[in-house]
Amino acid sequence: MTLKTGLTLTLMLTTLLAALPASAKKPPIGDAAPGFTLRSDGPFNLRLSEQKGYIVVVGFWASWCRSCPIQLKALNELAQKYQDKGVKVWGITLDKQFDDALHHVQHYNLRFTVLQDSEFTVSERYDIDDLPATFIVDRDGKLRLMSEGFNPGDEAKLDQFLQTLVNE
Repeated sequence: MTLKTGLTLTLMLTTLLAALPASAKKPPIGDAAPGFTLRSDGPFNLRLSEQKGYIVVVGFWASWCRSCPIQLKALNELAQKYQDKGVKVWGITLDKQFDDALHHVQHYNLRFTVLQDSEFTVSERYDIDDLPATFIVDRDGKLRLMSEGFNPGDEAKLDQFLQTLVNE
């Protein structure tokens, strides 16, 4: 290999590596879900690690996200359907002002717990690139599903996946 070819390859490799995101990788499905503690719309902060024994559905959203209302409606329906089956539904808002999110909670009559990630620590830990995003943690604290975006019909897929987990 000539010096010129070696330098060209080194420059190309350096450019490719520099273009890779510096953030964390998405947590692997089947591994323990990364823990977090966030402010909730209730009187207490909530910790994912304290939810063992429950299935936790988490939806990332924001008041300024145009496609999030579809996800919020689906999460609301799932929260009501599975409330007595050991399933908790949490909506993590990325709004800087919690009042903006709470306005949406009232407007859409949301009946699930809302948490605030205004510093983006949890969304970065889960490497969320697009809103809305959804993940599900099983009763053992393992990450079982991660998806970004939400399209009509996705609610049926989530419902079927949850039914499978409830029956395990």
